[in-house]
Amino acid sequence: MDTVNTNNNNDWTNPKQSWDEKIQLKKTMLDRVDPFDFKLVNLNNTGYIFVGTAILAPFFISILITYLFAKNPNAVLVMNIVNWIVVGVGCYFVLSRVQDKLLRTGAIAFYYFYFIPNIISLIAGVILGILKVQTDTTANLVVSWIADVICIVILAKTSPYIFVKIKLTFKQNYKLLIPTVIIALLVTFGFNYIFGLAQAQITPGTSVNQANLVAGLNKWWNVVILAVYTIFTAPIIEELACRHGIFSLTGNKWVSYFASIIYFAGMHVSQTGDWEHFVGYLGASIALASLFIIARGNVTYTIMTHGLLNTVTFILILTVPAIAG
Repeated sequence: MDTVNTNNNNDWTNPKQSWDEKIQLKKTMLDRVDPFDFKLVNLNNTGYIFVGTAILAPFFISILITYLFAKNPNAVLVMNIVNWIVVGVGCYFVLSRVQDKLLRTGAIAFYYFYFIPNIISLIAGVILGILKVQTDTTANLVVSWIADVICIVILAKTSPYIFVKIKLTFKQNYKLLIPTVIIALLVTFGFNYIFGLAQAQITPGTSVNQANLVAGLNKWWNVVILAVYTIFTAPIIEELACRHGIFSLTGNKWVSYFASIIYFAGMHVSQTGDWEHFVGYLGASIALASLFIIARGNVTYTIMTHGLLNTVTFILILTVPAIAG
């Protein structure tokens, strides 16, 4: 068991505490027994490889190819292939250094989330093409949901530890979890509102990602599938990958913070190429990354906040047509 720093009581007058430690939630017994390791890997020999190959390179490659080739579908395919190669090479080097740590802690969630949905989508596309079935909203939602479920199941098999910690957080720390999540939800909506106003000044209207999600909601089965996908499975795997995974694989709390923000906002627009809507996703990205630090790296808090955020948004989309675009 790690040595406990009994002086860490979030005391603003304690000169031994950094400012970010002072804004964190008070340590619970779970935090003391099983703390999140923000320095799981070495930043210099592993963290920079991860950030460079998994975050920054795909980010700039996607923007460059998208606008150089005017969002040409063939160019998007080339972009995906190049990104897969770059991330794959980076994954090889990261795994060769810290494979045991990635599986033990659940940090491998990032790479599961990156590769498995792409593989599932590719297989589904080939099958639908052979069967000459037109890809529609239902097919896209089902494939996305299946991909997320597969990611979660595989992660539960290879890294059960992280799910045990989530379960224990609900069981032992619910009195801290519930009010924290409620406050975080309100703050996230506030951030979304501010960045939504900024986005409206750049490019009015909704992003292609949101338009694709709400398309076909006139059919009840699409409503059910979208609800399950956005409220349950997506928040779980996205938080395990974009918060728990990225913060584990970088080796520095603040490099991880900005990497998480960039990746989470970017993944909502990279496939559709409408990077002009990137700003609109920064609100939730910043709020959730900040919450992860405040919650001492306990992903349960961000999963709950993300899920409730999507729940409220989903209800608003169904009841307020203007929000759906």
